[in-house]
Amino acid sequence: MIARIATFPSLPPAISAEVRRNVFDRFMPALRVQDGFVAGYWLADEDGTWISFSVWQSEADLERASQRANDTPLLPGQDPSKIPSPTTVQTFPVVASA
Repeated sequence: MIARIATFPSLPPAISAEVRRNVFDRFMPALRVQDGFVAGYWLADEDGTWISFSVWQSEADLERASQRANDTPLLPGQDPSKIPSPTTVQTFPVVASA
């Protein structure tokens, strides 16, 4: 298994609200149906910093699913300029799980 951790810059409230909508209504449903998806978590703190954490069966599953999920059409009224890209992305082999 492999884990992916992505960090996003501190976002102003209006952008953070759009990111929340994107995560809950578009991106999470798109990831859940991908082959190899194990789990996904999105973390947000009070200053508007976001972190996404996902676990995949393999790196190939992660790469394929990331592209497919990103290709999911935007929701009605969604502004792509309010959906930031991560500032960092790291992957790690999963060596233990509980």
